Amino acid sequence: MEEICRVCMGTTGASLNIFDEAQKWDPCIADIIAECTGYVVWRGDLLPENICPPCLEDALSAFSLKKTCEQSHKLYFPLMEEDRGEDICDNLEDDVDWEPSDGETEKLNQFETDSKVQDDQNADHQFKCSLCPKSYAHKSNLNRHKKLHTEERPYKCSDCSKSFKLKSHLQAHTHAHTGYQCSYCSKSFKQKDKLKVHLRYHTGERPYKCTHCSKAFKHNISLKNHTQSHTGDRPYKCSHCSKSFREQASLEIHIPTHTRVRPYQCTHCSKSFLYPKLLQIHIRTHTGERPFKCSLCSKSFQQKAQLIHHSRTHTGERPYKCMHCSKSFSHSGTLHKHIRMHTGERPFQCSHCSRSFKLKSDLNIHTRTHTVDRPYQCFHCSKSFKYKWYISRHLRTHTGERPYLCTDCSKAFKHKTSLKNHACSHSQNYR
Repeated sequence: MEEICRVCMGTTGASLNIFDEAQKWDPCIADIIAECTGYVVWRGDLLPENICPPCLEDALSAFSLKKTCEQSHKLYFPLMEEDRGEDICDNLEDDVDWEPSDGETEKLNQFETDSKVQDDQNADHQFKCSLCPKSYAHKSNLNRHKKLHTEERPYKCSDCSKSFKLKSHLQAHTHAHTGYQCSYCSKSFKQKDKLKVHLRYHTGERPYKCTHCSKAFKHNISLKNHTQSHTGDRPYKCSHCSKSFREQASLEIHIPTHTRVRPYQCTHCSKSFLYPKLLQIHIRTHTGERPFKCSLCSKSFQQKAQLIHHSRTHTGERPYKCMHCSKSFSHSGTLHKHIRMHTGERPFQCSHCSRSFKLKSDLNIHTRTHTVDRPYQCFHCSKSFKYKWYISRHLRTHTGERPYLCTDCSKAFKHKTSLKNHACSHSQNYR
């Protein structure tokens, strides 16, 4: 059976699952994709979970290039620590365009501060290089600097044929062979930062804490995405319709609904879908399957998100807080609609007149005043209606249902207004 590739959206019969191949790749394919693209990749995110061999090869090459560049850049950081702020010669700067990470920048700023203090104390750099304008306060620093002008590489790796000009470079390179070993499992990593992130899966550490609620996260990107559920911020806007999203990945999932064919056809109705996961969820509306069961009551649901939302009716949790007032909500969508009460935003514009609406449902209802569209068809006769409540009232003429019961006698009525009129006959003040 052919599967869709998550990367190129092509079909192939020899694809690999990006989550189930963890034992063959370190890190797993899903993490490699996340590292190379910057997107959050998780199981059940509605995107295809397979990758074709050509895209896998490209992903591994990109990942290898990224890690090699990171490793090369980090080679020079220990040197800066040893020199305590002494500049590396211009020849070295031509060879490597080093750009520190956030953590390294903080340390580098400290080294620069220390260097300025040392420069004040050693204003006269008496050890001058004969090959360039550089000068140093200590002879050892000058000797180390001179090696950068020569091709001499006295520090040789015992595991491969590479050699280095400085001892600190060799020490950093050695980790490419030995790696940083995890003390909890057999995994090892070439970068110390990667080991630090990995250890959180063993220790349960969640250093990134939400300032709006009690939740905490292992990764900073997860915290950023979560924070938008509190603020209602949806910076990623669709260019084809009025919808907007909290994450770029969600926008990219949505855009194909406007532009691409839907290859996955429902066998029960005429609907079709972009992804097999969406078709699987849709089919449950036909079969009645509800695999997600509430542990606190007898209810069950077709989708996991519905179960999560329902569980808050038991716990009373309202994690989505309005930044304009004291109200909070159990669903992010409800918060997003509520915020429009403060901002006055009316993003749903009628294409027939100048009116606009805060809710899409209100726009849909309004649009029918301009068209002859009558989507609610009666199953008993040929009549159709513009609004759902019209057909609900009409159906009682066929079924004989009388849901409005009088509390003073045994009579019942099809319409609420009829009950109100009847109630007056029981009142002594009726005139």
